[in-house]
Amino acid sequence: MIPIIGISVWGILKIGILILLALYIVFAFVIVRQVQLMTATLEVGFESQLKFLSFMHFLFAIAVLIFSFLIL
Repeated sequence: MIPIIGISVWGILKIGILILLALYIVFAFVIVRQVQLMTATLEVGFESQLKFLSFMHFLFAIAVLIFSFLIL
């Protein structure tokens, strides 16, 4: 705690972590969208695996944010 202002440094750090994790979810969503556009444009033979991995990455990012809300 900063004695003059009365603000907890750990509280600010926790809020910063949650904001960064929320931004990471946006990044993961962009990855899902890019994979969808790429597989619609190109045929590489393993489109379903790429879509699955990108979607799992997105779900994992959401799960990390939920767990961080519970832990922090």
